[in-house]
Amino acid sequence: MKMKKQLLTLVALCAIAMATHAQTEKGDNLIGGSLSISSSKTESPNYEKRYFYGINPSYAHFFSKNLAIGLIAGAGYTKNFNSSFDANTNITHTRTSKQKTFSIGPVVRYYVDIVDKFKAFGQFSGTIGFAKINESGSIRNSYSIMPNTKFTQYNASIRPGLAFFPTKKFGIELGFSLLSYHKIDYGDQSAANIWYEAEAFEFGLNTFDPFLGFNFHF
Repeated sequence: MKMKKQLLTLVALCAIAMATHAQTEKGDNLIGGSLSISSSKTESPNYEKRYFYGINPSYAHFFSKNLAIGLIAGAGYTKNFNSSFDANTNITHTRTSKQKTFSIGPVVRYYVDIVDKFKAFGQFSGTIGFAKINESGSIRNSYSIMPNTKFTQYNASIRPGLAFFPTKKFGIELGFSLLSYHKIDYGDQSAANIWYEAEAFEFGLNTFDPFLGFNFHF
């Protein structure tokens, strides 16, 4: 009886080991993504309302143990409405801006085993995105409203994180931004738009801006 119990314990431990280490083996796949919906409203001193909808699916294949390479994509829609009252002319100016974006690029992730069901990981992703803005209204400030504006976005980031696997095929992860690069280029559409071009580089572990993810491994 004692030997039987030891055998059952050994089988259980082997099963646990297989369950916790099979998610990131060579030949496995990973599917994940995120869905974002947000809205905000400001009424003082001027009225402003904003809506945002976004989806970011991703897929990666494990070419070796713990190393996954794949693609990440994104699509989003933003709508902004502004209204301001000019006391000098007694005229209310309005502006409506609608922005559609699409992006795609590679993603590389490497896992490091810690303990049962827990792994650390580092992720690099780089995307190129295309956006179009349609604007309408009567606001006239430091620039004129352009009915159709197109621009290109470049993004790259390195993010460390932790992954928890409650089951063999399901992972929950928490990560943070470590290094990121962003650039917006409006091209040569208009000389007045040259100030729209923006470039930013950020470095440092930002624990105030974490991301929570859910991935399916198969």
